[in-house]
Formats: sequence, structure tokens, C-alpha cells
Amino acid sequence: MITKLRLVFSITILFGSFYGFAQQNYWKTGSLQHNLASKTIQNIDVNKAKTFYLDESSFSASLQPNISAKGKKVMYFPDANAELKAFYVEEHAIFAPGLAAKYPNIKSYIGKGVVNPNQRIRFSVSHKGIQSMMVNADKEEATYMQPTKQNKGEYVIYKASAYQHKDAFVCETESVIATSKKASAAKQINDQTLRTYRIAISASGEYTAYHGGSVADALAAINATLTRVNEVFETDLGIHLELVANTDEVIYTDATTDPYSGSLNTQAQNTFSTVIGAANYDVGHLFHQGPNGGNAGTVGSVCDDNWKGRAYSSRSTPEGDLFDVDFVAHEIGHQFGANHTWSFDSEGTLVQAEPASGSTIMGYAGIADGNNVQSNGDDYFHYYSIFQIAEYVSGLSCGVNTAITNNPPVISPLSNYIIPKSTPFVLSGEATDLDTGDLLTYSWEQIDNGVVTRTNFGPENPSGANFRSLKPSTEKERYFPKIERVIQGNLTQTNPSEGSSWETVSDVERDLNFAFTVRDNAVGGGQVASETMNVRVVNAAGPFAVTSQSSNVVYQSGSVQLVTWDVAGTNAAPVNTETVNIYLSIDSGLSFPTLLAENVVNDGSHIVQIPNVVTTTARIRVMPSDNVYYAINSSNFTINTSDVNLEFEKLTYNVCQPSNVVIPFKYTVNNGFDETSTFSVFGAPANLGVSFSTPTADTNNTDVDLTLSNTQNVAPGTYELTVLSNSVSNTTGVVVTLVIGNTSFADVGLISPGNGAAGVNMNETLLWEENVAYSSYDLEIATDAAFANIIETKSTPFTSYRPTNLLAETTYYWRVKPKSLCAEGTFGPAYTFTTALVSCNTKQAQDLPKTIPTVGTSVLQSKITFLDDLPITDVNVSVDIAHSFLSDLTISLISPQGTRVVLTSNSCGDFQDINAVFDDDSPSFVCGSGANAAIEGSVRPLGSLASLNGESVLGEWILEVKDGASSDGGQINNFNLEICVEGLSRPDADNDGVFDDGDDACLGTPNGAEVDVNGCAIYRFRPDNFAISIESEACTTSNDGEIFIDAVEEINYSVTITGNGVNITEAFTDTVSLDDLSAGTYQICISGTDGTITYEDYCVTVVVTQPDVLQVLSAVQNKTLNLQLSGANLYNVELNGVTLQTTDKTASLALKNGLNTVKVSTGLECQGVYQQQIYIAANPVISPNPTQGKAVAYLGTLSGSVTVTIYTLSGQILEQKEYTVQDGKVNLDVSALAKGMYVVLFDGGAVKGETKLIKK
Repeated sequence: MITKLRLVFSITILFGSFYGFAQQNYWKTGSLQHNLASKTIQNIDVNKAKTFYLDESSFSASLQPNISAKGKKVMYFPDANAELKAFYVEEHAIFAPGLAAKYPNIKSYIGKGVVNPNQRIRFSVSHKGIQSMMVNADKEEATYMQPTKQNKGEYVIYKASAYQHKDAFVCETESVIATSKKASAAKQINDQTLRTYRIAISASGEYTAYHGGSVADALAAINATLTRVNEVFETDLGIHLELVANTDEVIYTDATTDPYSGSLNTQAQNTFSTVIGAANYDVGHLFHQGPNGGNAGTVGSVCDDNWKGRAYSSRSTPEGDLFDVDFVAHEIGHQFGANHTWSFDSEGTLVQAEPASGSTIMGYAGIADGNNVQSNGDDYFHYYSIFQIAEYVSGLSCGVNTAITNNPPVISPLSNYIIPKSTPFVLSGEATDLDTGDLLTYSWEQIDNGVVTRTNFGPENPSGANFRSLKPSTEKERYFPKIERVIQGNLTQTNPSEGSSWETVSDVERDLNFAFTVRDNAVGGGQVASETMNVRVVNAAGPFAVTSQSSNVVYQSGSVQLVTWDVAGTNAAPVNTETVNIYLSIDSGLSFPTLLAENVVNDGSHIVQIPNVVTTTARIRVMPSDNVYYAINSSNFTINTSDVNLEFEKLTYNVCQPSNVVIPFKYTVNNGFDETSTFSVFGAPANLGVSFSTPTADTNNTDVDLTLSNTQNVAPGTYELTVLSNSVSNTTGVVVTLVIGNTSFADVGLISPGNGAAGVNMNETLLWEENVAYSSYDLEIATDAAFANIIETKSTPFTSYRPTNLLAETTYYWRVKPKSLCAEGTFGPAYTFTTALVSCNTKQAQDLPKTIPTVGTSVLQSKITFLDDLPITDVNVSVDIAHSFLSDLTISLISPQGTRVVLTSNSCGDFQDINAVFDDDSPSFVCGSGANAAIEGSVRPLGSLASLNGESVLGEWILEVKDGASSDGGQINNFNLEICVEGLSRPDADNDGVFDDGDDACLGTPNGAEVDVNGCAIYRFRPDNFAISIESEACTTSNDGEIFIDAVEEINYSVTITGNGVNITEAFTDTVSLDDLSAGTYQICISGTDGTITYEDYCVTVVVTQPDVLQVLSAVQNKTLNLQLSGANLYNVELNGVTLQTTDKTASLALKNGLNTVKVSTGLECQGVYQQQIYIAANPVISPNPTQGKAVAYLGTLSGSVTVTIYTLSGQILEQKEYTVQDGKVNLDVSALAKGMYVVLFDGGAVKGETKLIKK
């Protein structure tokens, strides 16, 4: 890398020497040793900027008339990489002659690269120094240079990306609402005219003070800004702005006395009218130092005496590219008729075709919080801006039009395409220009108007832009999305962040409209040509995808490999891709220079030969022969070289008897292979002649012809031949396919629909038999047996075809003719079929109205159910929705199969209400065109209702209304569906969902009434009609539970109770009780009749309970007894004869020393009594004592373990044993002890002590 950089630099210096090396010495490199925050140019990333020092005297001397051999001055400027670039330069005046005479040291220049003609420079010169802009047509960012204020001759050089953040800025110009107009009708900048307009620029006292305080200081800054603005206006629009001679009279040096105090639009207009004079300028603009903002007064004001001077641009630091382009060029763009192109909110202009903030001059890049595509705007106009301005200036009466010799580019006609959903594509255009010195740059921009924000951007967006605008470049093609994202498999994007790609394929059916714009970038007055085209994305096909080579497989060069892809319906209507091309990339898919197979049938697989290359980053691309979509395999794979390769141009060859066929191939070798190879063919049929132009080869790149002859003596058919190369150490073979044909044909057998078939769907696919000898088939469809009225023809390599224009209830005749590469046959016998009739049915939602809340976001649904299982031919949707801010809403229709069709999405800004029928055959809606609602009448939805065709109508249809913002609300008033189907819809006049032709036993039920499976109305009891109470068992197994039922309405009831061994039915009119029930679960069902009305059964499940078992858990701690109680609501707790009643589930009782007796009972005798004795003593107590052998030691603790040691009175240990304490005691057995007195020691946990024991 270091060597390369040095080489480039040395070339630059060497080239410069031809024009006088000394002239470069006016530049010296510097360093950013000062704090950039203190410099004039703020918010610049110090790591992305350079400083140079300029000897301004030497520079000025070099700029004087010192003409080079080419007739133009050569000047040098540093670029952002700190390299000096040479330019042919010439003066390009911005000041009117009178103004230039008064200020001769303020000038503007233009230059073209000496080494690189793609580079161009604009720079201004004054006593304040130099400001320049270096642009490059090859997608590179522009490079800017301007002086700092700290050191004379010090300059900062930077690119736009060096800005770390964007100033807050609001353009207050009100948009002009557009009438419906197709972009293709727009004018272009191609009439070989340079339009010059006199611009008057006033400077406020603050602006002048910021730039130094004098009129000359302000003029120098104005000159620098107009130099920059004219670069864009002349290149994109063929417009030159000339500063009027007396503009210095409206440059003010004192902020306290200038005419600008607040209402800048009005005050600027008054100033221009009174000082400059309306007849003396064409467009006026105020430059101000102050809060960031701008306002053009109106859109389209040039030449209008009442409006042309109302514009202003204001910034806290009014200099540099941000001010020049994002402020001044933006507002002057408004003055010349351009609206905003951003789309994060609706302005109703029909030109909001950049996603979110946009990135072009009329966008809001960097200042649309949460919706920024990038941090700063790019220095070019969007297609829509160009055509708006071109159309506007064509009708102006002011300005000077000068004929120029620059010829406009001429664009070759563009085609429209239909592509599958969820699939990338690439658009390419061609243009020519008679001026060979012009550098053509190209841009492809999506031009679909619609509201697109960061949150709704994505593959399911039915309107607006899916793809951002990109800077013009010398590349004629653009990949959608960028090829780098396709390689990574990132075809879609949602919630994009600032600086990300802002590109996504479409997963829904919609139109994507594009403009191809070509600029010739001629110096002093560019010409621009544009053409538009359409890409239709359809649901019926896609995603198209390569399915083979999905991992890093390793192939040998010369080997034959299978490539597979998912056709995904692309071989049928409406995409109709019959053949594809297969390409190889060796750079991970960035380019595909190698064609592996051409015009192969789009059937999902094909054999290709791997070329003689070495790579670890191979990729395969499959792309239609006549369309723009494509697919790339998902993984890099490896190709290694083989010692011997037999490289064929193709792997299938056709020959017609009795002709010979010549199969050329190239013999190549690698890895130093130098043996002699002999050629042969294996698998050739008998009688086929085989010969090689050279039977052997021993050198690389040997061309060989294999000739196959005597084909007339071989049966027609397909043969697999292996072409072999044999040497001492190597055998290499390649299988090629030979198809031998003749002029004899058999009739093609027709399969489906069968002959005489009736009720055939209108999207039915016609099928016929395959014959490998045939290369294609001709199909004819007619409405008469003689085929005098043919309504559709098709030539196809496939054995199926779906007609595109069949009508309902029509009889058709169809036949097929076979064709081969040798000849074509004749049409065989025809089949006939009759299409189904079409019937239409309209249904209205019964769950409306529904309120759309004003607080928060919401999703509401209304539903309609269809019961016919028939294929759809047409859908129309009627909606009546009241809402106070329509762009909050996304309204969709969702079919029973889940297909979503968006009717409107973030449309119509602050317009209100929709009362419309959405129909594919109607014109697109125009917001605000209705008399009573913003969208009214019959209109086309954003999505395609035709995408529902072919689906079954059966099931639940949903109208979904999403309100994505709070504060505005409304109501869904009505929702109707008219759906036409193939076949006869069964009648259902009362819309009860039960067909009238045999299923409905109760015709004419009221609209909206709920019915049973027989179509009879369902009558239900009031929700509060029954009060059911339960009395549980008094005691366990007492079997005395009861259920009481009270009815509000007195009619004839019948109640059945089942479960737990019971099955009882009782009749009643108002009250009933069911007795003697045991505990358990019961099912109660109540029926009722009231005259002719039979009510639907009301059923409930009830539980009869019984008392729980009394349970008591006890624990003693520090002479306190803690009880845990369960099984009752009221407990009687008795301790030592004293009773306590409690409803608590716990009780704590103080124990006395000695024996304590505890009893717990409830009010139910059947629950029994819990009883426990607890002995509390200072020392353990043994009882009985004296004892004959068995005794109990009471320890005063309820649990744990204790060690018991028995001593004689003399201290001798007789026994030591550990016991487990149970209920505060341990059982002792001293039967083995002799009669006498002993000492017993207890030790364990909370128990410590001793006592005496007498053994009797």
C-alpha cells in the first residue's frame, strides 16, 4: 500500500512538472494544532480534516494570465488526502459587470482536472482568501476548503462526512399542493439553453458583522456561497445566477439600523422593492446570521414582483457547505418551484419520493429527528426537483436565455418489468452524447410518492420509497438493494438507523417506479435527460432464489456441477420468465464476468462446467435472459485447478439428421502438467461417426474440434457422451449431451383440462405431454372449433401454460404444435373446455360502529364471514371511517388465507375521513379531492386487491385499522365487501350463514340475528336470569348438600343435574331446590320454553363441598406452644381447662411448669377433638419413679435428640444412649438395672439436667 501511494504521488508531481513545478510551492501542509472548536469551521472531526498554508501572493500571481500550452491556466489545490491536484481553470463570473468593476478583487473560477477529467473545482477569490469545492463524478464526496480566522493563509480541507452533527434547521416554506401529474410528463434540461437570472442578495447587519463588518467582507462571503450554489444549479438545471450590480446597496453593516427586525420575509421583499427596484432583479434572497432556519416565502416566486424577494436563509454560522447547500440552495430551490422531497410527513405535493428525511437538496437530511437517512444533505437535486424546476422556468418571462452548443444526453428507451416479490433486481440504462468531452453521470431514483418514516419503512410498505436516492456516478446500473447487502443475504430492512442503507425489496404486490437521470456535467451549463420506467412486484411469484452451493464446497476446474434454483412461479404469468442465464463470480459476488450458461430453460436446474480459475470466493448468479431480477447463492465456494481441463462452450448440442455437428473445446493444463493426452469418446451410439481435429495434445490452450457424423444412421433421441482425455497419469472426462432430431413429429397429447371439461377456473393451467425431442411448443386458444377466432397464442419451452384473458361462462378450444431445432410439426387434435360462471355477493360487517380512541395507539378490526368455498375473481372494499388526521392510519384488508392488502397507509396528512370504495380498476386516490371526505368515491388502493384472485372466499375477512399516533381519533362506521367468485354462490338472503337452498330451516331470520346450524334464531336467557346458591354438607359423608335456583322470568323451566352419581330432572317456573346431595361436582342445565320460543340451554358447573378434616400442628419453644390450625372457620382451643375461641389459623399459648393438657375442637362434632399433653419442668422428670423397668422421661421440649447417661451414686457409668424426642418425651427401659438408686443425666439441644431414678 505504501508503494502504491508513493507511486500515485510521484505521478502527480511528475505531471505537475510539465506545467511549472514552482507554481505548486504556494501550498504547504499544516497540522491541526489549534482547537477546531475555536476555528471558523466548527463541528469538524479533526481526524477527517487537513490543514494547509497558502502563500496567497504566490497563488494570486499564478492566477494571473500565464497561459499554458493548452490555453488555460493550471492551478493546484490540495484534496482531502493532502495530495495536490492540477486543474485547468478559468474565471466564471458571478458578479454583474457593474458590480465586478466596483469590486475587482472578488472573483469566481471553475476548473477541470488535468490528470482526472472526472474532477472539477469551483473556487472563489477575495481579500478574505479562497474558498473551493472539489467534486468528483465517481461517487466520491465533494472536498471543501476555506480559511480559518486564526492565522492568515491557514486553510481547512475536509469532506462533507467530516461534519460530526447537523445544525437544527426548519424550512418554513409552505408547500404547494400538487395536482395529479405523471412524472414522465415533466420537462427536462435538454433544450441547449443556459438560463441566467439576476439575483439580488441582501445581507443583514449581523451577517456582515460575522464576516468582518464591511460591505466588501459580506460580498466576499456572498460570492463564495453563490460559487457553490451555481455549481449545482448550472450542472443540474442549466441555470446561472448573476449577482445584480447594485446589490451592495442592500448589504448592511449595522444590525441596529438595518431593515431586518423580525418578519424577515416581508422586510426582505420591501427592501428589494424600494432599494433594488422590482425591474432590476429576478429573484431576491436575504442572508442573515441568526437562528437556524429559512423560508422562501412560497414555492415558485421567481419573476413575481410581489413574492420574488421574500426568501431568506439564516444560520448561526452562515458559511460553509451546510449553509450554501442545505440552507441557501434549498430555499432558492423553493423559489424556482421545487417542493420538499422528504416523506416523513405528508405535504400533499406528490413529489415526496425520498424515504424519511431524504438526502438530496430538497430533503431534510440530518434535521428530521428519528427519521434521518444520513447526517447531511448531498449536493444534487432529486429527479422530481429537476422536473419541477424545469417545468417552472419554462413558463417564466424574466431571465436571459442563451443558446449553448452543449448537446444533451440521449437516453435509450427503457422497458418496464414484472418481477417476483422478495427478490433483488438491477436496473441499467444507456445514454449517448455527441460531445465526446462530456462526462456522463447516471442516477437511478425511485419516484413513488408516499409517507415513509423509519417506523413504517420496510418490505411490506405498499407506497412511497423502498430505496433511497444515491449520488450520481459514472456507473450506469444500480443494484436494488446494494450488491453488498444481497451477498450478505440482507434483502429487507426495517427500522433503519441514520447512515444505514435505507433499501429493501418488497414482500407485497406493488408498483416501483423509477427515473433514470443522466447529467453531462458540462462546464458552464449542463444538460440533463431523464426517462422513467416501472417495476411491478407481484405476489404470484417469488422469492426467486438459488438453492445450490449453499456451503463452502470445493470444486475442481473443468468439473461439471449442478446449479439449482427455486423457480417460485416465475415461469408462469404474470412474470413469464422462460429462460435464464447463469454467471460465475470470483470476488464474492461483487461482479459476475463469466457466463456459464445462456438461455437455459427456467425449470430450476442446469448443469454447468466450472471454468479454469482459482478462487476461494466463488458465487453463482441466476438471472432471467429478459428481466432485471436475479438471485445469488448464499455462500462462497472454492475452485481449485485440475491438471487437465477440457473446456466446452456448452454441454448440450443439437443436430438435425443427416447433418454433422462440431463440438469445439479447449485443452488446458495446470500445475506443470506436460504429458501427452489422447482424446476419445465413450458412450457414443452405434453408427455415430467420431473424429477429433487433433487426436492428441501436449501443450496448454490447444483448440480441439470433435466432429460427430453419420447422424442419419442413428435413431433420433438424446445421448450422453463422455469426452475423455487419457495420459500416463491422468484421465479426465466431461459428459456432453447430444440431441439428434429429424423432421418427423407425433401429435402432442393434451392432458388437462380434460376434453369437454366444464366449470373450469379462469386461471386454469393447461397441461400437455412432454417429449424430449421437442424444443418448444406453440399453443393456440380460440372460441371456435375452426380456430378462426384465436384469442391467445403462446410459444413456450414448457409443457404448461396459464392463459391470461379467459372469460367466464365461455367455451374455449385449445391445441398444441410441437417444434424442434430441426423443424416444426402440426397442431394436433383440439380439446375444449367451458369456464365457470362468475357470481358476486356483497356482505356488510355487523360488528360496527367501533370507536378509534384518541389516547395512545390502537389496532381495531371488523370482520365479515363468507361460507362459499369458491375461487375469487374480484374484490371491492367499501369503508366509511371518520378520523381527524388520516396519516395516522394504516388500513388493510386481510383474507382468510392471511394475504394482506393495504388500502391506505399514512396517507393524506391532516385531511379527515374516508368514505370510499377501493377497486383496482379505479384511479388512484387524490387526498382532499372529495366533497365530504378526504378520500371519496371509487379509488384504487395502495396495495393490489387482484393479489387475492384465486384464493378461496371461504372464511373470515378482516378490516384492520391501525392508528399509529395518539391525540387524534374517530370511528369505523361501515365496512362492506363485494366479492366475485368462480361458480354460483349459494343463496343466503337473510345473511345468517346458513344457505337457503336446503340447509336453512328458518328462512328470513332478522339481519344480524344469531342462528343455529339449521338457520333458526337462537334465544338465550338474560345473563342475570338465574340466581344459583349452594349449601354444602354439614359434615363429611352427611349427604345433606343443597342447590337452590331462583329465576327472574316466570316461564316453563326444566333443570337437569348430573354428576357424582346423580341424574335428576325437575320442572319449575320460578324456584327449585335440589336436596340430599353429597360433596362433589355437578353439571346443571336449564332449558325453557315460552310459547313458541325455545331457549338455548343454560348450563353451569357447581361444586358441593364438605368440611375439611381438623388438622393441628404443634411446636414448643421457650415454654410457648405454637399451633397451626386448618379444617374450619372457628376453633375452640382449650389449655389446662381454659377455652379460647379463634378464627385465626395460628395460636400461641403459654405453658406452665408441669403437665399441660391441650384440646382443639370445632363446632362440628364430626371433626373430632385433637388432644395433647405437654410436660414442662426445670429438669427432666421420670415417671413412674420408682419404676420396675419401664418409664417415661418428660423433657420439656417437643422434638430433637438427647443423650441419656445413667450413673451409680459412686459415679460409675452404667449406660449411655441417644434417644429421639417425640412429643416432648422419651421412653426408657431400665429393666436390666439392679434395685437401687441411680443418677440419670440428660444432655441434648435445649435439654440439660439430671434427676434421680429408683429401680424397684
